[in-house]
Amino acid sequence: MRGFKLLLLMVSLTVLAGCEVRMAPSDYWAKLFRTQTDSNYYKEKAESLTEHLAKDSREYEINKVAVMDLTDEGGKAPILGEYLSSRIIEAITTKKLFRVAQKGEVNATLTDLNLQPAFLYTTHELKTLGDALNSQAILTGRITDLGTNIDVHLTLTDVATGEVIASSTENLNRTKFAVEMLRHY
Repeated sequence: MRGFKLLLLMVSLTVLAGCEVRMAPSDYWAKLFRTQTDSNYYKEKAESLTEHLAKDSREYEINKVAVMDLTDEGGKAPILGEYLSSRIIEAITTKKLFRVAQKGEVNATLTDLNLQPAFLYTTHELKTLGDALNSQAILTGRITDLGTNIDVHLTLTDVATGEVIASSTENLNRTKFAVEMLRHY
């Protein structure tokens, strides 16, 4: 009987050795408790921001938009602002929400007009930018470090009237990566 139990134990261990047991959390929990962010995280945030803007601006006939680099509280465009503006452009063009002025053209126009990327422009500056870029709207944004998270706020402004057409806000996780990108210009 003892030999039979030993044989049964050996067979059981052999069968179980061929099985794979996953002791990691499910994908849902891994996503929920993710402490650092990846590029897909920023892509999803940019898509959410642009979807809100597009939904709120449907009644306006916007054909082309110029996207400015997002600025911080000091009015400067950090690396995070440049990165997020690129992600926003990608989301707009992927979803075919608007045509977008090429980033090099936007930067050259800002240089020609002696302007910097900003969150706020005067009505005259908006008209001048719109005419130079052949755009009906300007998309500007501000990034604010709130200490617990990072707030990203976008506004879509009509260049002819200076009226805010739509705005959208998202919160980003305040990771070391995001803070570093926010502090460098």
